Order: sequence, then structure tokens, then C-alpha cells
Amino acid sequence: MRRSLSLLLLILFFLLACATSEEEKIFQVLKSREEAFQKKDLALYLSCISQAYQDKDEDFARLKRRIEGYFKTFDKIYYYSWDRTVEIQGESAVGVQQFNLEVEKEGKRHQFSGKESILLRKEGKGWKIIGGL
Repeated sequence: MRRSLSLLLLILFFLLACATSEEEKIFQVLKSREEAFQKKDLALYLSCISQAYQDKDEDFARLKRRIEGYFKTFDKIYYYSWDRTVEIQGESAVGVQQFNLEVEKEGKRHQFSGKESILLRKEGKGWKIIGGL
């Protein structure tokens, strides 16, 4: 009996260890957004954003136009984030991270650094950004 219970617990812990945590899923969304900036890949960027995105006066369509404009305007975009934390409350989450953004056009670079709080919501099995950009 003990051996069966031990084996069952071992299998359960193994399955839990293999499962992707909700926090890791959120980290992946934030990493994909970072990759989208680096590659200037609008489709990848938008795959991280909820159709229900709303922040101040900007909805999904306006955000799409803004990011598309950045990708067309700048020759290169360097975006890096670090010191990332996530707080999950049910179907909502906040990702906080430090970032550095450098844009280059015609050999001139401009740099922006700071801390951003990105709002996310669980949609289906994954997470999407709903505000904070």
C-alpha cells in the first residue's frame, strides 16, 4: 500500500513539474512581445494582445496602428526587459518589468528606459495583454 501511494505521489509531482504554470505562460507572452519588437513582427506582437485591449483612449485597432507605425518608421528597434514579476488574481494578472527601448532611424538612436505594468487576462488556455502599453 505504501509503495503504491509513494508511486502515485511521485507520478503526480512529475506531472505537476511538467505542466506549464500560469506564471510561465504570462512570462512567455511578455517574451513574445519582446521578440516581436526585435524582429519588427506585427503579427507576433498582435498575437500577444487581446482584441478587448483598452488603455486610456486606445483600443486594439489604435494600438495596432501605433505599433505598425513604429515598425515602419524605425530602421531598428532594440527592446529588452528584465526583473520581471507577475501577480495573478484569478483570471487577471499584472506583469511588472524594467525595460530598455532603443529606436534607430537613419543612424540616429533614441533611448527610453523605465518600468512598465502590463495588465493581462486569461483567454482560453493562454493569457493576452489587455492594458498598460
